[in-house]
Amino acid sequence: MNHQTRKLILMLTILAVLLFGSSCTVTEGLTFNGNNANNSAFDFSVEDFFIAVLQDFSEFTPQAGDQSLMDKSIGDFKTALENSSTTKNVALDKLSDNAYKGTFEFTDLNQLVTDLGAGDNQSLLTVTSSSMKFYLSMDNYDQLVPVIPFLADENFEAFGPVYNQGLSEADYLEMISFMLGEEGPPAIQKSVITLRINTPKPITSFTGGKKISDTVYEFSFPLIDFLLLANPITFTVNW
Repeated sequence: MNHQTRKLILMLTILAVLLFGSSCTVTEGLTFNGNNANNSAFDFSVEDFFIAVLQDFSEFTPQAGDQSLMDKSIGDFKTALENSSTTKNVALDKLSDNAYKGTFEFTDLNQLVTDLGAGDNQSLLTVTSSSMKFYLSMDNYDQLVPVIPFLADENFEAFGPVYNQGLSEADYLEMISFMLGEEGPPAIQKSVITLRINTPKPITSFTGGKKISDTVYEFSFPLIDFLLLANPITFTVNW
């Protein structure tokens, strides 16, 4: 596996992690309590395939002390959360080489997305006292890039949605197989990002996703949908 291939896998891995996804089992839970004392809890575990690639790639990348690339990316994300004006009690624990869990409290999710770099006029996420809407398409993809800066890296751009508009999933996975070997496509295909929302009142309506109970809504999408972004990734839930 050459240097550029390692770098691509590194970026796909960190991308998945920062979106609360990876080639793993992931749950991100948001709880709205109706009194601004809201909280988030997330956990994920990364497949051995990605861990091995990260360890391999670390031979070519300067590091601070003995910190792994995965630990550094997670640590940087924790710092970004701590620096937001709307969060407190940010905690992140490493359970094993493959698994992490984290929690934080927040008062304003709209402001959090802005603080992470999306800008004051961001349209990625809209939260009111009785609803939440997420919308990501090629039209506002540029708002996500500052939140996850390496999306603009020239080594990732060629494998992201900007450069792959119109490419079919089959063709994309064939390209990944050529670049990364046979393990690449199934690792990406297993990657699913799941968001579970606990609402302060009974859910009245929703689009996309599914209603788990009167006050629990869940939305999932495959990582490949983000990498191609052929259609908007969107949901709305009202309570």
